[in-house]
Amino acid sequence: MKLLLVGGTGFIGKSIIDAFNRGHLKKFQIKKIIILSRNPNILKKLPINLKNISLIKSNISKTKKLPKCNYAIYLAENSTNAILRHRDQLKHKNNINNFCSIVKKIKNIKILYCSSGSVYDYLKIKKGLSIYKKNYSKLKLYSENKIISLSKQKIKTSIARSFTFVGPWLPRNAHYAIGNFLQSAYKKKNITVKSNKNIIRSYMYADDMVSWLLTILKNSNHDCPIYNVGSDKKINIINVAKMIGRIFNKPVKITFSNREKTDSYVPNINRSKKDLKLKINYSLLESINLTINHINEKIN
Repeated sequence: MKLLLVGGTGFIGKSIIDAFNRGHLKKFQIKKIIILSRNPNILKKLPINLKNISLIKSNISKTKKLPKCNYAIYLAENSTNAILRHRDQLKHKNNINNFCSIVKKIKNIKILYCSSGSVYDYLKIKKGLSIYKKNYSKLKLYSENKIISLSKQKIKTSIARSFTFVGPWLPRNAHYAIGNFLQSAYKKKNITVKSNKNIIRSYMYADDMVSWLLTILKNSNHDCPIYNVGSDKKINIINVAKMIGRIFNKPVKITFSNREKTDSYVPNINRSKKDLKLKINYSLLESINLTINHINEKIN
């Protein structure tokens, strides 16, 4: 089986490649991965094995033909950089439009679109969302509808609404709290929690994430099922910081301006568990320790 990653140079793509190299995709019979990206060569600069990985440099909005494959995962908009400018939104729409147009030419393919759990906030509480969250969620919903339209053309598709994760390839210098905590610890700085809300999160380890995504992809069908991907084990972000602080023996500084408001971002994964028999294999503490071990291996 050949797996195509459209995008594939971010956290999810790197985690899939890493899992592939460690033999975790054998149960899905994946023998080769193809990365189609505007800048796939950035993977060559990383301590990551690219054996049986093909790199194709191409802009998906202009690509006229996709390589033959059995599976495809669309990751081209998975960056959470602010999508505020109108032209950026048009660019991403052009990307998914062209992908949906050319992927139809591949026979018997199964397609997974990686969406975001943020779409629930947009569907439930449109008012009060930041411009970024509103634009990002609208973009995800637009792309979801394009993938659903493929299913109506008898193409086997699925959608994964992703939540929060932890793993060795998670950026530590972006706006991911757990990544920032780890970065502070590695830089021998105090771990700081600054918030004007009571923040509740849950974290799925990268290997579980990859297994869930591939299982959803494998079970793609003409009904385009939508599944949440993430952990349902809630934890206050303060306790996450304290957990990492204990591991590195670093103090945690907490600055709260309002404890009355709560920001909770935790998925309901009952359907994933029931339909696909998926489960969480790693606790948060195990996930953090595994992440640290892998980071240490890359550093050394």
